[in-house]
Amino acid sequence: MEQSSPTSVPKEVLTATNAPVRLSPMADTGNGDAVSKIFVEDRITLEFMAGAMFSPCGLGPTAPVFNYQQNNIRLGWMLDSPNSWGPCADIDSPLRGNFEGIFETTGSYIWHSFGTYMVGITGLVRYNFVQPDWIVVPYVQGGAGIVYTNARNWSNQEAIGGNWEFTPQFSGGLKFLIDDNFSFNIEGAFQHISNACTSARNEGVNAYGAFAGFTYYFDDLWLQDGRH
Repeated sequence: MEQSSPTSVPKEVLTATNAPVRLSPMADTGNGDAVSKIFVEDRITLEFMAGAMFSPCGLGPTAPVFNYQQNNIRLGWMLDSPNSWGPCADIDSPLRGNFEGIFETTGSYIWHSFGTYMVGITGLVRYNFVQPDWIVVPYVQGGAGIVYTNARNWSNQEAIGGNWEFTPQFSGGLKFLIDDNFSFNIEGAFQHISNACTSARNEGVNAYGAFAGFTYYFDDLWLQDGRH
């Protein structure tokens, strides 16, 4: 009588109806790279970040003081997966990671020294550095947006001369993975505010600051079993 040979544990669990069930992204998948199951192509993310920005920052205009508290809500879409392309695809590469496109809505309360608010939208491109087994994911991002502000109504300054101002920016941060769907984030940022000479007053503002917040990682919304 023949004995069946032992089989390895499958990567997918079958239900009674033989329908495959995708394992948790943070589960032990046997390849030592659980974090890559979160930072995967077509993953959708929702992020909330809050912080404060301060100007002048030592770059560009030396005046005026322009400090504001800012809240950002970000909707992200991961554009690719680690190991999917190029020289950074090697699992041992320190640059291994993935790109993420982000749409951001922002609202700021100006507490010093002119104006009271800014609201706007921003487009960002982020690169997540995804290393096997790491629970901390560094990232860098950059982009530009537009804000509406009442700061131009203060005529005793030359920095902001229009209600509509442009906001090119750059930032970097760390994501601390809490579980399959959440991370706690910290971020340092630089932001420029000006109106591209569409107003007579356009000395601009250069500000730096820090943010903290959370990201929620949705399960694959339109994929079956984690695959296209």
